[in-house]
Amino acid sequence: MGNPIRVLILEDQASDLELTLMHLRLAGFEPNWTCVDKKDDYLAHLIDEFDIILADFKLPQFDALHALQHLKESGLDIPFIVVSGAISEEVAVQCMKLGAADYILKDRMARLGPAIEHALHEKKLRDAQKRSDAQVRLLSSAIEQSTEGIAVTDTSGQVLFANNALAAMHGYTPEELQGKNISVLYTPDETTFSESANLRTLTEGQFSDETWHTRKDTTTFPGQIHISLLRDENASPIGLIHTLRDITERKQAEEKIKQLLIDLQKKNDELAHAYDATLEGWVRFLDLRDQETEGHTQRVTEMTTELAAQMGFTETILMHIRRGALLHDIGKMGIPDDVLRKPGPLNNEEWEIMRRHPVYAFQMLSPIQFLHPALDIPHHHHERWDGTGYPDQLRQENIPLPARVFAIIDVWDALNSDRPYRKAWAPEKAVDYIKAQSGKHFDPQLVQIFLEFIHAKGYRFVNGRAG
Repeated sequence: MGNPIRVLILEDQASDLELTLMHLRLAGFEPNWTCVDKKDDYLAHLIDEFDIILADFKLPQFDALHALQHLKESGLDIPFIVVSGAISEEVAVQCMKLGAADYILKDRMARLGPAIEHALHEKKLRDAQKRSDAQVRLLSSAIEQSTEGIAVTDTSGQVLFANNALAAMHGYTPEELQGKNISVLYTPDETTFSESANLRTLTEGQFSDETWHTRKDTTTFPGQIHISLLRDENASPIGLIHTLRDITERKQAEEKIKQLLIDLQKKNDELAHAYDATLEGWVRFLDLRDQETEGHTQRVTEMTTELAAQMGFTETILMHIRRGALLHDIGKMGIPDDVLRKPGPLNNEEWEIMRRHPVYAFQMLSPIQFLHPALDIPHHHHERWDGTGYPDQLRQENIPLPARVFAIIDVWDALNSDRPYRKAWAPEKAVDYIKAQSGKHFDPQLVQIFLEFIHAKGYRFVNGRAG
C-alpha cells in the first residue's frame, strides 16, 4: 500500500493519464485522482483539497501557463508540476516564474516521484513558515496592544525595540527610544540599580523588583519591572526582555490604606486609653473603700506587666494582663464594709464571704466584651498550684498562666506591705516564704523566674515602697 496522495491531473490523452498514474504508483504513491481537460472543469476543481497538480503543458482550451495564473489568482498554495512531451527552455522559465514547482518531460517520467516529494517538502516548509509568521504577527500585535511596557535590549542594555505602552509611560515615541540605553528610563538614583539588574538577569536568567522611573519631562513614577534573558537557538544570551507596569495607582491605594490603618490605630489607642482610664477610676474607688491596701493595685500591676514582658508575652497579651492586674480585686466591691474594712483578722464566716470576690469579679466583668481576655487574673488569682485554692480549685497548668504569674506577685507585695494587724516582712523572710510555697501555692518554674527577676531588679520593700 503506497502513500495516499490527492492529485488533480490536467490531461486530454488517456494513454498519458495511464502513464502518469503508473509512475505515481512506481514512486510509492497511492493516488486519489481527478482528471480534467477543460478550463471550466479545472476552475471548478480548484479547491484546497488536492496535495498536488500535475498538468500537461498544452490542452485543447488552455495551457499550463494559464492554469498557473488561475492558481495564483485563487490564492491557493498547491504544488504545480508541468508534465509535457516537449517544452522549450523559455516556456519552462515562464512556468517557474509563475510558481511551478518543477517541470517533467514525458520521456523522463522516472523523475516524477522525486519531483513530487521535493514539491511536497517545500510546501510543508512554506506551511510551517506561514504558521510561524502568523504567530509572530499575533505576538507583535499583542505586544503593541499590551498595556504593559515592553522593551527588548541587547545584553548591554541598548534598546532594540520598545512598544507603544513603554514609550508612552515615559513620554517618548518608540522610535525615540531605539538606540538609547534602557537606564535613561530610570531615575538618576537608580541608574546603577538598572545596570546591576541587567547583570543579575544575565547570570540568573530573570529579575523582578519595584523601581522608580523618570519621564522625558523629568517627572517620576513607580513601576514593577521584570527582566528576562533572551537566548538564541543555541541557548546563548542575545538580549534582555524588559516588562514594566506603572504601579502609581497601586502605591496611592497602599498609602490610603496605610493612612486609614494609622487613623484606625489612633482611634483604637484613644478608645483603649479611655477604657484604661475608666478601669483606673474603678481601682481608685476601690482603694477608697479598702484603705489598708492603698497603692497595692498600682504596684502589682506594674510589677506583673514588667515580669510578663520579660517572659515574652506579646503586646496584645500584655495589655490584657495589665487590665487583669488592675482589676484583680474589683470583686471586693461586692464585699460588705464590715468585712472588707475589718481592722483585724477575719473569722471563718468572714473569710467565706471574702473568698467570693473572684466570683463577683467574673460576674461584674464578663458582660463587658473588651475585658473578656483580661478575666483570668480577677477570676483565678487565688487558685493554688496544689488545687486547694478558690473559687474553682484549679490545679497546676489548669490555672491560666497570667493568674499563676500574678499570684506570686500579689502575695509578694502583700508580705512586703504594712497592714493594720502586722508590719511588713523583711524582704529575706518574704523570699523564704515564696520558696517554701513553690509546688504548693505557686508554680515551681514561675517561682524560679520570679526570684531571678527580683534579684536582677534589686527590689527592696519598705512599707510597701520599692527602695
